[in-house]
Amino acid sequence: MKFSFGLALLGFVCSGLEADTSPDALRLLATAPLRFEPASPDGPVEFVARGLHFRYDFSSRQAVLRARGKALRLQFEGAASEASIQGEEKLASKTNYYLGNDRSKWRTSVPNFGRLSVHDLYAGIDLVYYGNAADLEYDLTVKPGANPDRIRLRLTGSGARLDRHGNLISELIQKRPVAYQIGADGKRIPIASRYRKNSDGTYGFALGRYDRGRDLVIDPVLTTAVYLFGSEQDIAYGIGHDSKGLLYIAGTTLSSDFSPGGTPYQATAVGGFDLFLSVINPVNSAIYYSSYFGGSLDETFGGMSVSPNGDVYLTGATASADFPTVNPYQSGPATSTSTASGTTTTTTGTNAFVAWFDVFQTLRYSTFIGGTGTLDIGLAVAADSQGRMWVTGDTDSADFPQLNPMQIYGGMQDMFVVGIDPSQSGTATLIYSSFLGGTGWDIGHDIAVAPDGTLWVVGSTSSVDINIIGPCFQCSYQGGGDGYVAHVNPALSGANALVFATYLGGSSLEEVKRVVIDPAGRIIVSGYTLSSNFPVTGNALQPQFGGDTDAFVSVLDLSKTPSSATLAYSTYFGGSDVDVPFDMKQDGNGFLYISGYTLSSGLPASANALQSQYDGTMDAFALKLALPTEVASAGRSSAISYFTYLGSDGIQIGYGIDFDSQGNIYLGGFTSGPIFDPFGGPPKTTNPGNVDVFVAGFSPTAAVSTSERDKRLSDRERALAGRY
Repeated sequence: MKFSFGLALLGFVCSGLEADTSPDALRLLATAPLRFEPASPDGPVEFVARGLHFRYDFSSRQAVLRARGKALRLQFEGAASEASIQGEEKLASKTNYYLGNDRSKWRTSVPNFGRLSVHDLYAGIDLVYYGNAADLEYDLTVKPGANPDRIRLRLTGSGARLDRHGNLISELIQKRPVAYQIGADGKRIPIASRYRKNSDGTYGFALGRYDRGRDLVIDPVLTTAVYLFGSEQDIAYGIGHDSKGLLYIAGTTLSSDFSPGGTPYQATAVGGFDLFLSVINPVNSAIYYSSYFGGSLDETFGGMSVSPNGDVYLTGATASADFPTVNPYQSGPATSTSTASGTTTTTTGTNAFVAWFDVFQTLRYSTFIGGTGTLDIGLAVAADSQGRMWVTGDTDSADFPQLNPMQIYGGMQDMFVVGIDPSQSGTATLIYSSFLGGTGWDIGHDIAVAPDGTLWVVGSTSSVDINIIGPCFQCSYQGGGDGYVAHVNPALSGANALVFATYLGGSSLEEVKRVVIDPAGRIIVSGYTLSSNFPVTGNALQPQFGGDTDAFVSVLDLSKTPSSATLAYSTYFGGSDVDVPFDMKQDGNGFLYISGYTLSSGLPASANALQSQYDGTMDAFALKLALPTEVASAGRSSAISYFTYLGSDGIQIGYGIDFDSQGNIYLGGFTSGPIFDPFGGPPKTTNPGNVDVFVAGFSPTAAVSTSERDKRLSDRERALAGRY
């Protein structure tokens, strides 16, 4: 059996203190892999590992952290007195110490090791220490015939305790153990596990039934934990990553003291709600960059996309006449004047904005776009291979700018589709703009660029007369407010640009929130429904409406039949209460990642979920879902690859979700409670109930060998450190 553990808070405390204001050389050190070296031969310890603000000391039966004047100790009680510790995986680097002018006390060419091992710590049980950035982790390997009950941990610092989630909490943090075995077929087999307090005050492990002929792995899963906050309300709506693995977080803040980082584009809040953009290193939860973005009145976040290079594209709405612009199509908000009783009144509405920050967080383009109605807002933005930005949202301005439009203003509130080419100059940057809607309320929630440069736009509509084109799946309005899916080719003239459009819904309310295009060209949409007769397919994960409000995932295939679009797959996902998704992305293997919030208990949490039970208030959730083709190709028995709640005593919503090439999932949104406390993450330091941004990263993937994990971390950290 193999047990793997993480002393997670150590890395959060130490590396988090290092990263914000360090120059580049210190950032390299702050994110460097943990290295172990022999201690001075005349000292009480045998090996050490150092960082900018911490030091780990090791002997065969204990590890001690020294940081900020504190000493925190992990002891293996009852361990064999003859057990010895030694370095393994010798590194190319060496350390030299030139202290004072007595050469006899100098130490040169001190070897560095990637890991430490203690053979037969207990009879038949070996211990290995290794690093994950500034985090210290260790494995306990229980050989056949050995008894894991002999392992006894004692933590000294601020009194250790078990919390209600099964986590062992102290200043030296142990997470709740998550146990599994890898079967002969390579699949993960979950094993029940928890910490157990012994009568002598030490801690051991209570394990469920498992195959004693195979390794048992107990591994920490929370890899990133960050609050972004000030003294007022702060909410993250968008999350993305670049090819180097850096995370980009955007949202709105009312705080004048929002979390700082790096050299910001805009260092201070100007007034009202401002936007923010932050860049985070997920390896050590360090904030590399954080900036305000806005004018003297309120800004509203609408959408964000991030390119592999790290270009960030933003859209939303602004009421600020002094909103920052660069090379704008429209340099200020649209205004209208009216005269009554000899008095002329000028009215300024809230206009949409479109902005682009390059890889150095330089604002390269920013423009207003809107008319003289009460509200124009961009809700989603996507960039094509040429760096052109495509935006959708909604407008109630009949004079919203138009260029080669599909239609005229429908009335009340229409979707819009806008194209911006920032390589052009001024008014020439607008390359396309059109209304899309009927006589009711129409909202464009998301937009995706297909490989051929055409666009897929999704949203919601209450219009019985919105344009329906081509082989529609539902050609008539179903009632209550329907989802809407449209295919737009802006290269075609006028009305020809709308090449396909369909309703999607039941007899009650639906909103399509997200769209992705899979490699086969199928259109995958997600959203929520209040309809018990929303269209689902026979192979649905959940064919029945759970109750109140459910999430849905639907796949449209236009290639099967020329006369109508085929609903290739469609399912509900939800419990008896409210379940609302906000974000969805797809990885290269076809898995869908969906986030939102839930008020439902009993959702099908994974065995290794961060939080398997509903917290009782409003919980965020993360879902990794396999479509039927991926289920079949992988030989899976379930479409749910991973599901977890994430909540606290407060309320929380997961507005954004992302993933990386290592299989980690990232969830961003807001919380009013201490969401990381059960996992040994950083404390929530703002006033109780204050709404703060949270960013959580976790790995639901199967274990890899320790040496392979160390190699991945080292490679990743070098790449990230080289960026800032």
